[in-house]
Amino acid sequence: MIATKDMNSPGLMIGEIISEFEKAKTRQAKKEVLEKHKDVEALRYLLCGTFDPKIQWAITEQPDYSEDDITPEGEEANSLYIEMPKCTLFVKDHPAGARVKPERLKQILIQVLESLHPSESKLYMQMLKKKSKVKGLTSKLVLEVFPNMYKEGG
Repeated sequence: MIATKDMNSPGLMIGEIISEFEKAKTRQAKKEVLEKHKDVEALRYLLCGTFDPKIQWAITEQPDYSEDDITPEGEEANSLYIEMPKCTLFVKDHPAGARVKPERLKQILIQVLESLHPSESKLYMQMLKKKSKVKGLTSKLVLEVFPNMYKEGG
């Protein structure tokens, strides 16, 4: 695994953790997957960015980009472990992106999405859209595993 050296990497890409979550058959099993990986900071950032109602994203529309469908998962030079700390650039009214023009933000987002494995770029866009398409991954379940992550309803 090339790009998993940051943010408490368990040796699995975030896309692989989410795949494990999706394969879990019951709500309890899904909860156990999150519990098992609850120390993975990049996963917590992703979940918080997706479900915390206080976080609003400056970009919510998916730009056109080319997916890297050739490189096997885990062999990319980039991953959500590397990109999640930088996502503040896309938070509406955050100082990190305050001086970046919307067109430049879009270009940066395209670069990020194209550098990730397709499974991770999809998760990143779902976060920015505030709409998880991961079956069984709900704000309620996230708050059961991470009760102090954010407050439901803002």
